[in-house]
Amino acid sequence: MRKAYTNKKTGKIQDPFITDVIELVQTKIAELLASQPMNSDDDSTAASSNLCRLQINEMMEQTVPKKNGRLVGLVRCASSCPSSSLTPYIDSMIIEQLQKKDERIEALKTHNATILAELADQKKTNNEIIDKMKRLFPDEF
Repeated sequence: MRKAYTNKKTGKIQDPFITDVIELVQTKIAELLASQPMNSDDDSTAASSNLCRLQINEMMEQTVPKKNGRLVGLVRCASSCPSSSLTPYIDSMIIEQLQKKDERIEALKTHNATILAELADQKKTNNEIIDKMKRLFPDEF
């Protein structure tokens, strides 16, 4: 958010509201990092890496006010941006294709069951014919 709202010429954020939001989020991050136990060999950069993108996104969602159902200053909701380390990206087109394949699999299972039932009937009929043949021509069987 800082990068998106920073003026390239002056290097400063011109919108005071956005500046306040960024400072508030940074304060919350600092408080969270201060509350986490730190090992003696950790430094501040190692501690900041303990916060995952999902936690930072959740802080942004809680901090940034909503207007007309959207987070002010953000292009899209932070939770809709998948974190590569925690949340897998789910594409609706892939989900639709998987559902179609599942339906196709179920249809094939039903078709296979029908074919197996027909084969069982055919086997029964064949066995009946063989039994009749054995009765009619006992010497040849």
